[in-house]
Amino acid sequence: INSIILFPSFLDTEQIGLIRQIISASTLLIPITTFGVNSAYVKFYPFFKDSISGKKEFFSFNFFIVIISYVITSSLTYIFFDEIKFIFTEKSDLFIDYFYVVYFILFILSISALFESYLRARYEIVVSNIVNGVSNRFFTAITILLLSQSIINFNELINLQIAIYSFGILVLIYHSHKKDNVSFTFKFPEIRPYYQKILNFSSYASLGSFSNIIVLNVDVLMVTSLLGLSQTGIYTTAFYIGMIIEIPRRAISQISIPFISENIKNQNFNKIEVYYREISLHQTLIGVLFYLLIIINLDQIFNLIPNYERFISGKNVVYIIGFTKLIIMFFSFNSEIISLSKYYRFTVITIIILAIISIALNLLLIPIFGIEGAAYASLISISIFNLVKFIFLKIKMKISPFSNKSIIVLLIGILLFLMSFYFPNFDNPFINIIYKSFIITFLYLVIVILLGISKDFNFLLKRW
Repeated sequence: INSIILFPSFLDTEQIGLIRQIISASTLLIPITTFGVNSAYVKFYPFFKDSISGKKEFFSFNFFIVIISYVITSSLTYIFFDEIKFIFTEKSDLFIDYFYVVYFILFILSISALFESYLRARYEIVVSNIVNGVSNRFFTAITILLLSQSIINFNELINLQIAIYSFGILVLIYHSHKKDNVSFTFKFPEIRPYYQKILNFSSYASLGSFSNIIVLNVDVLMVTSLLGLSQTGIYTTAFYIGMIIEIPRRAISQISIPFISENIKNQNFNKIEVYYREISLHQTLIGVLFYLLIIINLDQIFNLIPNYERFISGKNVVYIIGFTKLIIMFFSFNSEIISLSKYYRFTVITIIILAIISIALNLLLIPIFGIEGAAYASLISISIFNLVKFIFLKIKMKISPFSNKSIIVLLIGILLFLMSFYFPNFDNPFINIIYKSFIITFLYLVIVILLGISKDFNFLLKRW
């Protein structure tokens, strides 16, 4: 609703680009300000979960790491502000005018990342997903509606993002305390023997997460730098349409991390492989259906966007980004397995190399293909990265996420896509979307059920 209806209705492309850029810039710095705490917390929590004092010490230790890391990072950003300004001033000086908002959002997101890890380690992801996936976007929609009625101006809308994200962190803190009493201490006798291991892992995790976020966000930053905020607005609007495919994967990944951590600690690698393969299959089932529904309805989706002629140049970005997200789902949670295993250094090395490749590809392809070049850079980088991790896991752990069923699902998707060319088109985009989506979904589910692709899905269907 925000990306397709409200933003295009009441904001110009440069303003949309600014909002997306502020969040993207903040997200880029989170791995540094958290110093890998979000990964380290889940990995080492099983060692302290049975001790009340141990849990208190572990949380406090990680909290102080986040605060210290934030102070260092924000200080360095302030010192080198002129260099940052030079990168963006030519085509995106509006971003520099609102750069102070990045500091606030970054602090909130850094603390938020700690409390999300606190909850995730306890197998609780619902509230953090509601905060990050629903409430932040809901309140942003409210501010857009207030802007449309001239109750607030654009400057106030941007500053209200700080209040919106602050509300989210307050909810997380309250829920964390309710879930498992949050308390602080300045003494760490129980975790002192783990200092070196935690900090060593955190440093590698921080580098790995930072490089990973570069891969996932460098396209937005470089579109802003090379093409300007207006093109960023078009690119991110298309990007968010394509990103719909990945939404289920995020929740699955979050709940999988403590599962992987606990089973690695207990050396249950057979259990991990079964889960690895099951998740790949079910993510592929969901991803292929979502991708189908988007690409067969893409013309109608763009027709629903107010002032769509300003955004239509991003249409091909949706195809590319959507396919990129489908690849990520296909390869399952390979990053999580490697980063939580004894081979975590491998992820760091490969992701740093990949980040360099991603930056180089963006520099090469954006001047040639514009915003489509940024999408191609993401597709190539992420495909290489996932392929390398797949080969590594196959060699080192002898596990693979794929089965013949995964290939069958992809073939079903291709078959239904080819069939969609023969569907008639009506003048009304709503009717087109509804009837095409119904036919594709119905045929897809019938074929999946008849072929017995997923025993779990068929079992659930019988229960319903």
